Amino acid sequence: MHTSDDARDAQHFIQTFGTTVLRSTPHLYLSALPFAPTQSTIFRKFAAKFPRTPRIVAGHVARWSLRENRHHGHAGVMSIAISPDRRRIVCGSYDGMIQVWDIETGEALGDPLRGHSEAVRCLAISSNGKRIVSGSNDHTIRVWDLETGMALGSPLRGHTTYVLSIAISPDGQRIVSSGDRTILVWDAQTGERLIPPLEGHTDVVRSVTISPNGRHIVSGSDDATIRVWDLMTGEALGPPLREHIDAILFLTISPDGKRIAFGSNDRIIQVLDAETGEAVGAPFQGHTHRVWSVAISADGKFIASGSLDKTVRVWGVEAGNALCTPLQGHTKAVYSVAFSPDGRRVVSGSYDTTIRVWDLDSVNNHQLLISGRSAICFSSNPTHALCSASSFLQDSPAPASLAPNEEGWVEGPEVHLLLRIPVDFHQSVYIPGDTLVIPSHTLQLDLSHFAHGTSWSNCRAAR
Repeated sequence: MHTSDDARDAQHFIQTFGTTVLRSTPHLYLSALPFAPTQSTIFRKFAAKFPRTPRIVAGHVARWSLRENRHHGHAGVMSIAISPDRRRIVCGSYDGMIQVWDIETGEALGDPLRGHSEAVRCLAISSNGKRIVSGSNDHTIRVWDLETGMALGSPLRGHTTYVLSIAISPDGQRIVSSGDRTILVWDAQTGERLIPPLEGHTDVVRSVTISPNGRHIVSGSDDATIRVWDLMTGEALGPPLREHIDAILFLTISPDGKRIAFGSNDRIIQVLDAETGEAVGAPFQGHTHRVWSVAISADGKFIASGSLDKTVRVWGVEAGNALCTPLQGHTKAVYSVAFSPDGRRVVSGSYDTTIRVWDLDSVNNHQLLISGRSAICFSSNPTHALCSASSFLQDSPAPASLAPNEEGWVEGPEVHLLLRIPVDFHQSVYIPGDTLVIPSHTLQLDLSHFAHGTSWSNCRAAR
């Protein structure tokens, strides 16, 4: 493993177990090391040196599955975009500012870009990575130099209300925007309008995107329709491609141009055939509130979605189902999601003022390895029972006292910390005995040699 891989592995470890270790340093050995993936550098180097810790005897995860990193913005995050070089995140905030962040370190790169007087609702980055285009509640569109942060030219004015969606053509020559009931097409170099407004929707146009071949605009509206337009002439290409039962809040096109995915006010995500408008499979259902944003991975195999229900979800396009439990951590609506160009990360922006970066470890040709949350129980099977000379559990109340609390800590008498179970492994609890079993049908912890409590320092092997 290269040095960069070692550093990434250490970063995973800190992101996953930092809270545990800060609460109680001994749990670096008792509750962090045992749960590190078997293929991680840290586990391979150190696990054997600490034999008297909890041991996963079945179902030990081989690789890091899910990691989140967090970047704090100035105000509620309304929009995000990732640069083609995968190094930077650009976010637009409710306070009208735009900030560029380093995707690896979370460091703000330069001062915020100031110019909008109200919330930045939408962002796009040109395919060459040189320009940012932003749309705002102040009814204007602005173009920025990504490297210098300088505004290029005067604001583009034409919409009569909020600018809700922005797209840049693959050749970088045209900007398409929407917000009121119209769609506008601009010359990216001069800022001039190229053709008359595209009219046909009967309600607010929430989302616009441009086909990968640069020939068509696809739009979604509160009127519950999806329409297709000729980018050069502005001509509507036939009747609505799709008529839904509720408002279309966001739509996007797959990189190969064959699929359209949209999120709706009725909480679903639907994939369509871009030629016919016919549904491809059943709707993706799981969000409990409106879906504000949808993204498709570069290989077209996965969809990410963000919702007013505060969660991010990842779906398999072919399988037609969720690939993991909801990604939780945001405390307010998730207004924007994006895949990194390599498909290994999902970035989400929320009104809670944070941007979260979720690493999706890919194995076997991009089959995501993401562990869901499952229950914990204490089995009556004595094979892996908790046995120790320590007095940690002497005079303990009934086994029910060993139930993990909301943070995953298993506590003994007088609130002594016995063990912390990573949150990915617990959700509901029942406790008939005293062996810790994590019933995803394969996961089980051996606690028989666990040096806990006042004996914790005996967890290391004698030299």
